[in-house]
Parts: sequence; structure tokens; C-alpha cells
Amino acid sequence: MSETKTVKIKINQVECEVPAGVSVIQACHQNGVEVPHYCYHQDLSVAGNCRMCLVKVNTAPRPVIACATPVSENMEVDTISDDVVNARKSIMEFLLINHPLDCPECDQAGECRLQDYSYEYGRDHGRFREDKNIRTKSTLGTHVKYWGSRCIVCTRCVRFTDEVSGTGELTVAMRGDRSEITVFPGKTLENPLSLNTVDVCPVGALVSADFLYSSRVWNMHSNPSICPDCSLGCNSRVDADRKNKIKRIVPRRNNDVNKEWMCDPGRLSFPYVYENRVNLPLRGTQEIPWADALRHASEALAEKDVAFLVSLWTSLESMEKIKALAATKNARVFGFGNETVPDQKFPGFTIYGDKNPNRAGYLQTFGGLIEAGAQDFIGKTVFVFANIPGFAPNPVLNSALASAKRLIVIDFARSALATNPKTELVLSGLTHFEKSGSFVNNKGIRQGFSAAIEPVAFGRGESEILDSLSKAAPSVRV
Repeated sequence: MSETKTVKIKINQVECEVPAGVSVIQACHQNGVEVPHYCYHQDLSVAGNCRMCLVKVNTAPRPVIACATPVSENMEVDTISDDVVNARKSIMEFLLINHPLDCPECDQAGECRLQDYSYEYGRDHGRFREDKNIRTKSTLGTHVKYWGSRCIVCTRCVRFTDEVSGTGELTVAMRGDRSEITVFPGKTLENPLSLNTVDVCPVGALVSADFLYSSRVWNMHSNPSICPDCSLGCNSRVDADRKNKIKRIVPRRNNDVNKEWMCDPGRLSFPYVYENRVNLPLRGTQEIPWADALRHASEALAEKDVAFLVSLWTSLESMEKIKALAATKNARVFGFGNETVPDQKFPGFTIYGDKNPNRAGYLQTFGGLIEAGAQDFIGKTVFVFANIPGFAPNPVLNSALASAKRLIVIDFARSALATNPKTELVLSGLTHFEKSGSFVNNKGIRQGFSAAIEPVAFGRGESEILDSLSKAAPSVRV
């Protein structure tokens, strides 16, 4: 395997060695030197139109754009000279000429590069006195709205629909200071990756219709997470307000999994966290204390004929405890999950049809799914580890459950499994956002996640329930 060719350059008089062929902006960022930019995005083609990344190099007579200039041997890069500083001030002044002073009502306030760069690199006063050119507001699609006067025409969104989603709905109309982002005639921005255009917008021009005016960023707390809505496990960030209410989910960069993209269904799926929850354990339709529920569950576990049914949404850590528990009971374990649908493939992203986050982890731990042994539930007490949002059992699973003696279900909602006629006890569980664990994705990568919000109900995670059952029934060790 050949070694990567490198070149030696200087950045602000400091010698560096960088891969040959990378751009100046990449070389600077790799060496911890900030170069401000709007149109540049590492996962999109280079447009070179915002001019914010101007730097001086010894190979050119005047400042060059760092995003479109490749490094060369013995190149000297200057990002802090007076010429560069003055160029940035001029660019910021130019970009803000027609920009409205609507920061107090803009959803991007608090995480806007126009605000940040205006403070860091702009002038301390404005010199523009003419009337601003007011551009249009429009609804581009179900999930995305456009504020034309905020737009700096960086074209990130256009390049995303051309290169990543490949759906090509967006374009630039008009010229000069009247340029606007719009959809082609007869089209709307309805592809299932549409909200990524909001993520890549560095200003407040493209906004999420689902998040619009929902919360200010300084009133939210953010936690890293993993999206459980398909087998890829996109790395995500969960933003919740001070009342513990999830307000939005956005992608988090992982070059080995999802880069910086995420599908719309995955980021908009969270309302189930607050709907139809099982607040406390249920025996029949009556809520009972956790102590009583665990005592009843441990009595059921002590029986001879026991089996375990584990969803493909269960964490790897809980699966390992279930495996240990099943070994002490000489019990069979089978898995179940959402039905698989066809993949949706785009030029730069795939939405996988396997809507289960830990199928690979289950197969790694156990091996057999429900289809392989439905007859094994006849006359047995079956412990069901569910916690799948909106789950609808298929005929094979329904047949297996109908043959069971009784069901002890762990679920966070009053689901079809929790309300099954055979269900004797429901132990209130937690959603993915309220507990910790890890999944193995369809690339074989084990990814950990932590609780993004405090539990909404008085449920418990599977691992905690298993530990409590171990204490309630001393002969059981998990």
C-alpha cells in the first residue's frame, strides 16, 4: 500500500506537512487555523462564490480563495495579515448590504455565521444608507421555508440537491443582488433528505417549518445520540428545552456512518416519546407499584417453561444480560422487529429499509429470529422486550404469541404488545432517548448512546429491570 504523498507548506510562518492536493482551507483546518467561510462545505463541490475565505499565498500576486486553491510545495499561507483582515471586512460589509436586521425573530439567531463572523471579522459600524433590496419569502416544500432577504446565495442547498439527494429541485434565479434560491417550475422540495438543506444553510435563509418559532437555541440543552430509525444509526444531536421537551434532532458528523446527513423521517420521529406512555407498571389495566410488579415478574421468571422475545431495538448491553438470564433458565431466545422495506438510494446517501437499529447486534448475540421458532412459545411464559415505536406485529409473531401461556411485556407505550389479551403484566420501559446503551449498525460499527433527556414517565430501562429481577429472585444472576 503506497504512502500518501505530502507537501511542506507554511501557515502564518509555521511549517506544516499536509497531503498533496488538498485545498488551502483544508490544510489550515487540519492544522487548527480557522479560515472563515460560507459556501465551502467539505461534503459538497467547491463553488467559490462567498469570497469569505480569502487568504494571501506567496504564489499569487493578490489574495486567493482558500477553498479553491490547492496547496503546493513550499507554499506560504497568510491568514492574519492586514490585507486579509481588510478583505474580510469588505466581504462582510458586502454580504450584509441587503440583509435585514431581524435577528430577534430569526430561528438561526445564536448559531448564525453572519452574526459570528460580523462580530469576529466585520466592521464595527455599517456604512450602507440606501434602501435595501427586499427579496421574497416562500415555502419550498412541506418541511422547508425560505427567507430571501437573509440569503447570501452561497448555493450550498442547491449543491446538496444536485449532488447528495440528486433530486435537483433547487436553483438560483435572477442575477446580482436580486439572486434568489427557488424551486424549478412544477417542483417542490419534497425529497426525504430535504431538511439537510436547512442544516447546511449558514445563515437563516432556509428554516425548518417543523421547528419554526419553537424555541431559542440558548433555551435548549443538547446531547449527542444515535438515530434508531434504521440500521445505519446516523449520529445525531438531540435538542430539548428547559421543560425536557425534544424540539429538534439534527445530524452529527461521523465520516464512517452518515457524514453530516440525516433523513427527514429520522429527525422528525420523536413525538412518540410523549404519546400514549405507560407511566407505571400495569397489571391488566391497573397501575401498580414497581415493587409489586417486580415481585410478580420474578415469580413468573421462576417458572419452568419460560422463553424470551427480544426486539431488535434492544441495546447490546441488555441483550447480553438477557442471554445470561436465558442460560440460567435453559430458555430459548428469539428476536423480532419492524418489517424490512426497500432501501431508498440517493447519490450521496442511503435510507435503509431495515427499520431496526440493532439487528446486527442481535444476530451477533443470539442468532435466531422469531420466524425460526414460533412453535417454541406454546404453553410458555414469554418475557417480551419491546420498546419499538408504533410497532405492528406480523402474522408470524401474532401466531407465536397466541400459543403462549402468558406474556410479561416491557414497553414504554400502550402498544399492540402491551394490550395483547395474553399480556398479564406490563413493565413500563423507556424510549431510546431516555436511556443509555449501544447498537451495532449495518456496517458492523458498535455505537454507544446516552440518555438525551430525563425520563418522561416512571419507566425503567431493560438493563435496570433485569438487575432488579436478579435482586428479587436471588437464584437468577444476569
